[in-house]
Amino acid sequence: MIEDIIKAIFYAGIPIACFSFLMAYYAYYKGYLSPQVTIRNAFKDKHNDDRLLSKKNKKKLFVFHSKWIGFGGGFYGLVALVTFIYIELKQIVEFLMGATGLQYFLDLFTISAFIGMFIDSIMNMIKAALWFTYWPDIFDMSNFFIWVIIAYLGYRLGVNLAQKYALKKCSS
Repeated sequence: MIEDIIKAIFYAGIPIACFSFLMAYYAYYKGYLSPQVTIRNAFKDKHNDDRLLSKKNKKKLFVFHSKWIGFGGGFYGLVALVTFIYIELKQIVEFLMGATGLQYFLDLFTISAFIGMFIDSIMNMIKAALWFTYWPDIFDMSNFFIWVIIAYLGYRLGVNLAQKYALKKCSS
């Protein structure tokens, strides 16, 4: 169990903390959120206005924030976004490692390749939305709930640090 906790801290807690800090701080920095609004309240309808992360403002947001909102926001949406980025980057690396020549790249510009990429992207979004079924296949997770709890604690740590840092910047 101790080994699982240590793995969860390094593979889930720290990466989620860092990514949530970056996402939340950028949201505060760009004015998507006021530093007086916590991330916990940012996705609730009663707190949405033109400055907050919301589905109605989705088109004005940075692409990662837009996807975060698309996945529902909060912890769930952030882990889904991380999962989506991981899946997409993994596929890009696998594609580049399997490239055998110029013709391999030229074949990307066919209609069937575009259709395949579109379908693949939709499938990746579904896998990302169901992140709790995806990650156990990637990592050996003896106790999945420990991983989720540690990832959530990393998320809370990251967004709270981002808010405190943004408040400090605003007050100075």
